Amino acid sequence: MASVWGELKRRNVVKVVVAYAIVGWLLIEVASTVFPIVQLPDWTVTFLTMLILFGFPIALILSWAYEITPEGMKRSHEVEATESISHVTGRKLDFAIIGALVLALGFVVYNYVLDQPPGASAGSVDRRSIAVLPFSNESAAEENAEFFANGIHDNLLTQLARISALKVISRTSVIEYRDTTKNMRQIGRELGVATILEGGVQRAGNSLQINVQLIDVETDEHLWAEVYDRELTAENIFAIQREMATSIAEALQATLSPQEVDQLSRVPTQNTRAWDFFLSGADYERRREYRLALQQYERAVAEDSEFALAWTAVSRRHSYDYFWGIDRTEARLAQALEAVERAFEQSPDLPQAHLAMGDYYWQGFRDFDSSLEEYTIAELGMPGDADLYGALANLYRRVGEWDESLANYERAIELDPRNINHRLELARTYSPLRDYQQAEQAVERALEIAPGDAALYGDTLRIPAFRDGDYSLFKAAIENPPIALPKDWDALAVWEGALYDRDYAAALSLLDDAEFDVYTAMPWRYVPIASLYGVTYHLAGERELAEQQFQAAREQLEAEFEATSKDPRFLNALGRVLAGLGENEEAVRMARQAIDVTSRDTYARPNYQLDAIFVFVMAGDSDAATEELDAYLGAPGSWSIEGLLPDPRLDPIRDDPRFQSLVEKYRRQ
Repeated sequence: MASVWGELKRRNVVKVVVAYAIVGWLLIEVASTVFPIVQLPDWTVTFLTMLILFGFPIALILSWAYEITPEGMKRSHEVEATESISHVTGRKLDFAIIGALVLALGFVVYNYVLDQPPGASAGSVDRRSIAVLPFSNESAAEENAEFFANGIHDNLLTQLARISALKVISRTSVIEYRDTTKNMRQIGRELGVATILEGGVQRAGNSLQINVQLIDVETDEHLWAEVYDRELTAENIFAIQREMATSIAEALQATLSPQEVDQLSRVPTQNTRAWDFFLSGADYERRREYRLALQQYERAVAEDSEFALAWTAVSRRHSYDYFWGIDRTEARLAQALEAVERAFEQSPDLPQAHLAMGDYYWQGFRDFDSSLEEYTIAELGMPGDADLYGALANLYRRVGEWDESLANYERAIELDPRNINHRLELARTYSPLRDYQQAEQAVERALEIAPGDAALYGDTLRIPAFRDGDYSLFKAAIENPPIALPKDWDALAVWEGALYDRDYAAALSLLDDAEFDVYTAMPWRYVPIASLYGVTYHLAGERELAEQQFQAAREQLEAEFEATSKDPRFLNALGRVLAGLGENEEAVRMARQAIDVTSRDTYARPNYQLDAIFVFVMAGDSDAATEELDAYLGAPGSWSIEGLLPDPRLDPIRDDPRFQSLVEKYRRQ
């Protein structure tokens, strides 16, 4: 036996085996990562693996039977011991093995340590984490039931998110994997999960079939699989989803609390038609067709007046329409309240009802305390809902709880890692804290996910303006767009960049080319283009032209808003116009009122403060301007003093000792 082992070593068979194993493993790992990226079919990795396995015995036989000599390959028994150079070949194999080990180690470090999703680290993946990939619609064409498969998928996500022991990736992050060619391991790494559920839905007449399988992303092992074949009734739909959620929890060894068992056992409606309307509404809402979404939700409650979940959806749509100015009437708010009260009548402890009531308080009245109370109650029944954590984060920053806001955005990102909105809002939370480095990192990570998103790109360029007053990147983007930019992209920022350059001709040219009549791209802005013309002419010294534009803007604003309106967008916009027309006392009153209206909102207030400062300056009230600028710079707000210094709108107070004192007080050290 010893002689055989010695001969194996002399003929370098052992070293060939080691080298072959390392190189073969490395090839398979690289192929598993690269082939899906270049969209090669899954079978190519399997084919390569089989080739490597079949090649192993061949390499073993060749290394035993043949030996490399200076004259080429010879059979081992034909080579005399004095002519053998196996020791030289062995040294070369040693170097080859070392090189292969270095490459393998480098691949492991990159693939499993460095190439982790943001916020994850090697070995940090929760074994109870799961991503539910979009279910395939296997229904016949005439069924046209794509939204039904989407609804089953969404509702299962909602059920799983109620189980506090599970980490469930939200819909926004998994939807991009519909029809993906990526393998399970790659998807798992990108989403930071240990398991993936995939399946299909088939709806035909009065029958329903759902097949699902739970897969370990590292081993590709099926942890659990099931086929549900039932009659298509509302009771069966929800029973299947309850059984799936319970079986998944058991497979992942997650214990359900009595409250969670109770939540999972509830049936939202017994009416399949009402459920179809609800799913259709959710489908329209995902596509941002909000009017049609509300219409379908209302059809759902008309079909089943006891459908509490649908009532919450109706209420949230009404609150949203009121807040965003689609219909800012008392009647719209009353509809939002009536709908959520109907939901509470049917299901007093429904988490989504508390979420809807929170929306009502916040979007209808900016009552942050009451809204936070409702959202916190909702969290108890929706512990894995990323959007809820995003809503909590938004409210916390509005009441000045900035650390809580950041923590909740991070939690939302953990549950929804591919959602660019949570990352964008995280950046927009760091900016008012003037932590520009963290803001840049957050928006850059969002751009890695959506590199062609124009809104994200604009936020990236806005940070140097906040920090240093540098608008050069905006100018470069307009002259040579690196991505497709829509018409009037970040029009106000581009216009402000021209003002910072004191190139008023360019600013006027930008306005001439604009296709908007009123700028409303930011939620705190309602700026008639005539007002922008007025400011530009005012700075350029063309006072008569400025007054003509300000007068046109005034007429437009007064036609749009009631004189008694407390909308801070209107107050600041009209204040700017009145200052341009020389009605300084009224202009200052309007601007102060805009600040007062938003005094409790520590996130939105700085935006109105800054607009008010420009009104005070234009109205000649340097006392109010310097006092408010001190308050702005001494609290959270996106602009630094360095960012504001180049602004020509501050020229009238630039030589004021109080302004110069503020520059020294707040300048970065």
